[in-house]
Amino acid sequence: MAQVVKTDHDNLNATITVTITPDDYLPKVDAELQKYRKNAQLKGFRKGKTPLNFIRKMHGKAILVDSINEILQNEMHKYLTEENFNIIGQPLSVEDQQEPEFNLSEKKDYVFSFDIGMAPEATLNGMDKNATYDFMEVKIPDEKIDETIADLRMRAGESVSVDDAVKEKDIIAINAEELDGDQPKKDGWASTFNVLVDDITDTYRDKFMGKKKEDKVRFDIYDLEANKDEEFVNKYLLQIQDNDENPEVGRMFEGTIADISRKQEAELNQEFFDKVFGEGKITSEEEMKAFIAEQMAKQYEAQTNGLLFREIQDKLITQNKLELPDAFLRRLIKSNNEEVNEEELEKDFEKIKDNLRWNLIKGEIQKKFDIEVSEETLLEAFKDRVRGYFGGYGDELIILNTANRLMEDKQQVNQMYEELISEKVFESIKQEVTLNKVSVTAEELGEKVKEVEKLLTGPDANPDIEEAEIESPVDATAENE
Repeated sequence: MAQVVKTDHDNLNATITVTITPDDYLPKVDAELQKYRKNAQLKGFRKGKTPLNFIRKMHGKAILVDSINEILQNEMHKYLTEENFNIIGQPLSVEDQQEPEFNLSEKKDYVFSFDIGMAPEATLNGMDKNATYDFMEVKIPDEKIDETIADLRMRAGESVSVDDAVKEKDIIAINAEELDGDQPKKDGWASTFNVLVDDITDTYRDKFMGKKKEDKVRFDIYDLEANKDEEFVNKYLLQIQDNDENPEVGRMFEGTIADISRKQEAELNQEFFDKVFGEGKITSEEEMKAFIAEQMAKQYEAQTNGLLFREIQDKLITQNKLELPDAFLRRLIKSNNEEVNEEELEKDFEKIKDNLRWNLIKGEIQKKFDIEVSEETLLEAFKDRVRGYFGGYGDELIILNTANRLMEDKQQVNQMYEELISEKVFESIKQEVTLNKVSVTAEELGEKVKEVEKLLTGPDANPDIEEAEIESPVDATAENE
């Protein structure tokens, strides 16, 4: 049986040595050779009758290497699992280790040594009510809430025909006739279509503004709507059908305003509440305002929480200054990213260490509060994300179907899982410390965010090396799996 021995150098560094004997690998090698022989079909021999010595010469070394590698991986995995070491990253071959000479004719031991970096036991100093932090809360102005309600009423309202003059956002029905100079063209092209005032180009918008039904406006039909190509104009404004034999149509038309439609605000009643917010969720104007204020405040939560979380991270890292195996870390980073040079590594090494310290602290918080994320929680998080795409509101069936599709994407699920873990860790910390709530405006919050971003992205920042650094410390058992 293979022998595994751990040699401690200090409380952060150790070497694991695995000795694989002939008794460990020869039975496996012989079994693999027999498999090769059974299936071998070489010229001059019947299938399965090739001499074993011939098979050994041809494939013995490769089988030996594969067998020893498999035994080595299994033994390391088994040992690290059973001992439950909290190591950083993955084991690294010792720097002076010689490449073994594999030879099946020599029944000898094969010895492999790996350095490991031990993660220190994380402490949670500073997570108590004596720790006080300012927590910004954005006050939503009443006028912002009123503007949102007005917008929602317009979106939920219906278009009705009006008799007054054209305004912005109106829809105009136009009877258009082709011109020949200043006069309608005899047997010229005619078409009726609708156009949104806000889509009309600057060239012609002012000519329509203030006009009423039966008023006339002349225009180049190919320049009437902004960002519309010739194909669109032919199909939707001129309504030229595919079976029309290339009609010759001029550019200039005279349009008579046949109708003016305008969106009317929906009434503030239960039908409106159910349509916009979901059946039965809102039953009064006061509830609606409170809900909108809450939803609008949530738009700033990522920033307010981010600022608070950043401050908490910095203080916990400072108050729990965990010692780390520096030399091992440098080797680990370089092995994971060969493009990181010594100058870059030295410049950002302390940042990398603090990032690792935070991961250790975060892992300890997860254990302390037994933090987990269920599938139901993941689905609700995806639903909230989809709602965000619709400004916090939308059809719940569409939201559910979209969230279910996102749940089928493994990468999206893993990313959301990590986000939720971090959120739960943050919420757990917030319950343990004292928060001094400070009311701020959205503008004041924005200025504070810019200050922090400037610190994080200043001339001394190096985002590339942060991408190259190791992830959170993990059991080598998980890495090997």
